[in-house]
Amino acid sequence: MKSLAIRPAIGTGLLLLIPLVMSTLDRHKPAGDGWHWGPMDFVVMGLLLFGAGLAYEYFASRLGDRRHRVLLGAALLCAVLAIWVELAVGGISQLAGHLPSFGGA
Repeated sequence: MKSLAIRPAIGTGLLLLIPLVMSTLDRHKPAGDGWHWGPMDFVVMGLLLFGAGLAYEYFASRLGDRRHRVLLGAALLCAVLAIWVELAVGGISQLAGHLPSFGGA
């Protein structure tokens, strides 16, 4: 029986090698200039990427049509990118602060 967690684990590990290498190369740069990922950054992003990959594997295995799997992947990618932007710079909440309020008072 094929495990659903193998490909997401490998993909997460490979993707996290990019910030690991960049954080190592930029370790002598001042804060705010370059990559400065701490251990918790790697844990949070690892959980986010692995969770999204695992969700894709689980739901895609139950979808028959290729178009549905592509749409699922695109939706998960958008969700991961939105969460990443929010965690990195608060981009979503900054954008929401500039939108007009449609509620009362």
